[in-house]
Amino acid sequence: MILSISNQFTIFLLSVIFGFCAAFFYDFLVIFRKIIKHYKFFVHIEDFLYWTVLALLMFFIMLEENYGEIRGFLILGVFLGMIIYYFSLSEYFLSISDKVLRLIKKILMFLFKLVFTPIEYVFKFFRKIFFFFFGGILKKFCRKNKK
Repeated sequence: MILSISNQFTIFLLSVIFGFCAAFFYDFLVIFRKIIKHYKFFVHIEDFLYWTVLALLMFFIMLEENYGEIRGFLILGVFLGMIIYYFSLSEYFLSISDKVLRLIKKILMFLFKLVFTPIEYVFKFFRKIFFFFFGGILKKFCRKNKK
């Protein structure tokens, strides 16, 4: 079916927005990889799944909006949206996420120390008491078993 120029332009803008959003969500995948370290094999699997889902979504958008016709300007629009995002917001988004992740890590380490430092002192106290009362028995028992 032949689409009017205005419909083609609207679909092109949708494909640019789709590409922009796709690149944005890929940055979330990059952030996820920073949080949880991955082997290269799993990185390849994640990338394969990401691009497969992206291709299927693009196909369904073309099917719905463009009657299933694959048009070059739609694919160009997706790549243009990705490039626009990459050169405009990606660097800022990733740097802000790095700062947020470092802040979260500091907060978690502080909370970890806050909770476990008293537990460590209590454990050391009871260990001293235990060895005070039972240390002699343990030494005798160990000497007996060595012979």
